[in-house]
Amino acid sequence: MPGSGKPGETFGRVAEAYARTRPRYARPAIRRAIKELELTYESIVLDLAAGTGNLTRSLREHFARVIAVEPDAGMRAQFEGEVLVGTAEAIPLQDRSVDAVFVGEAFHWFEYGHALAEARRVACNGLAIFNRSWGIKEQPELLPQPFADDLDRVWLRFHGDRTQSQFADWRDVVLPDGSERFVEMVPISGRDLVDLHLTGSTPASIPDVDRAAIAERAYPLMEPEYEMRVVTELHWKRFTSGKVSDT
Repeated sequence: MPGSGKPGETFGRVAEAYARTRPRYARPAIRRAIKELELTYESIVLDLAAGTGNLTRSLREHFARVIAVEPDAGMRAQFEGEVLVGTAEAIPLQDRSVDAVFVGEAFHWFEYGHALAEARRVACNGLAIFNRSWGIKEQPELLPQPFADDLDRVWLRFHGDRTQSQFADWRDVVLPDGSERFVEMVPISGRDLVDLHLTGSTPASIPDVDRAAIAERAYPLMEPEYEMRVVTELHWKRFTSGKVSDT
């Protein structure tokens, strides 16, 4: 059966599971971004492509004001608090209206040059980008083989035999000033681990009935609890420092 959308354009269809199962962002990574971009609690920051608000909630622990922007209505429906409609290529904010832009697990979906230009337009201090890796990529043995095989078949449905990333390297455009890698072990139930993997861009793109069938086959195979390795790569880009505009 063909997929029901393109990977990256259908996250809203798995928004409830996305909000429930995606791990929190590593606090040490956020603290490092704050240091590198010379931010304070009074800084105004933007969470761009905020999804269901996972990173937004973490940023609210560190900043008095966090603005969120998300294009997908399904994702926004899971959001706690205000979230604006907008994209990385057309941020609905005035020039120099925030101190920094944060992006979690989304920059590879953007049009890199346009997104960087928009981040420079709205932010005074800089840009922080978080990439994360978990599950099969970090622990190939973590999932029961029948579930892993189901995920492989979904991948082949959209991508064929390609094993390399479909994305050009955004770092060649952004040219980050620095990066750091953070590793955490995160507890997660077996059922949530199944649901988490089915929030990936490719499984999210198949018909709901197919995704539900995969989940029902996988649930009985899972252990009650797992320790999942989550790797966060922080990249930062500094802009010309200056005061946020009052206009």
